[in-house]
Amino acid sequence: MTDLGWVPVLRSAVAIALVFVVCVVVHEFGHYAVAKRCGVAVPTFAIGFGPRLVRWFRGGTEFSVRLFPLGGMVQLAGEIPHDALFRRGERIAVRIDPDGWIDAMADPADLGEDLRAEGWLVGVLQDLDLTERWVMTIAGPDGVRTYPVRTGARLHANRRTVIPLVERSRQVIGKPLWQRALIILAGPLMNFALAGVLFSAFYWHTGIPVNEPVLGAVAPGSPAAHAGLHQGDQVLSVDGRPVDTWMSLVERVRADRTGKPLLLRIKRDGVVLNVTVRPRLTKQGPLLGVSYPMSYNVVRAVSTGFSTVYFGSINALGMYFQVFAHHQFNNLAGPVGIADVISQEAQSGIWQVVMITGWLSLNLGLFNLLPFPALDGGRLLFMVAELVRGRSFDPRKEGLVHFLGFALLMLFAAVITYRDVTRLF
Repeated sequence: MTDLGWVPVLRSAVAIALVFVVCVVVHEFGHYAVAKRCGVAVPTFAIGFGPRLVRWFRGGTEFSVRLFPLGGMVQLAGEIPHDALFRRGERIAVRIDPDGWIDAMADPADLGEDLRAEGWLVGVLQDLDLTERWVMTIAGPDGVRTYPVRTGARLHANRRTVIPLVERSRQVIGKPLWQRALIILAGPLMNFALAGVLFSAFYWHTGIPVNEPVLGAVAPGSPAAHAGLHQGDQVLSVDGRPVDTWMSLVERVRADRTGKPLLLRIKRDGVVLNVTVRPRLTKQGPLLGVSYPMSYNVVRAVSTGFSTVYFGSINALGMYFQVFAHHQFNNLAGPVGIADVISQEAQSGIWQVVMITGWLSLNLGLFNLLPFPALDGGRLLFMVAELVRGRSFDPRKEGLVHFLGFALLMLFAAVITYRDVTRLF
């Protein structure tokens, strides 16, 4: 590797990390923002995965930046009932405060000797109610006792994860159906919004082709340059025949393949001029040496950017149908395949990375809306069924369905990733 051979590698690594982080964090922020607006407690919002590098607290949420910058996660209180976090008959450690209330719980195996001396009681969980009465019954050294549990008590799920237990009114499952649906929809909608913003920025920078009879850039040394034509000249007619679009101008110029001079009637700065130009004959036909007119209007860029989201979504859904209906799984790419595409685009410049980020965000939003367990669309499907049947499902059973769906998704992702790795290496 040369002295600067590491630059493309670094460029690719930074682009891959940024693209994944931006797409996933924006998705999770959608869930976070709407959940907070609906009064749901949000204990954790993480950028990346793995051990925490930096953390800070705001509004009851622990924000953190983690070691592996390839995504992120948000933890909402009550996505599953608090009772479902425990199993009757399991050994449990609880911390009793001076008033006799439980203010923390943990797996005894996760507690060091220093914590055992700080009011922790180890016993067997006999019964619990963390929905209405907020009590836990534990068989400990002094027999079976029922302890009240404080709202806000902290469950140490493992050595790194702490889950505060909050009252039902601040849990997802305690919210009306429409609010729960909004919280779920917010993630994909944020992905669509991000895609629209990125597409708009891209088109504003690169320009949007417009079908108007206006000259774009004039190539130096071309017939148009020799005739004195300028970028921005509006062509009114060619040899007396009016033109009103770029395509009609191209048709008029290419209609005569003899290369004879053409009389162009143009408008420049409000002044109408007649200009004679002799096209250059090529294999593609007569050419003047001018490019397609481009618009850099911000309103048109935004309109085109969000139109791309709509039409891109339609095309992507058609592709998903082809993939699953006709088993065309070779058209799918996993994380490794996506990273390879990002790496290639990164070598072409930042604006290509902006565009590929928009497409990835769009597809992330669409994929999450598929009605499959563990995805946002799967959760919405349960909500639709709940609306139809008039009552909610058993949260434990629904949680099991989503768990199985997640396992299948991970298996599918592993297969796709293996295929990508073997194809690339």
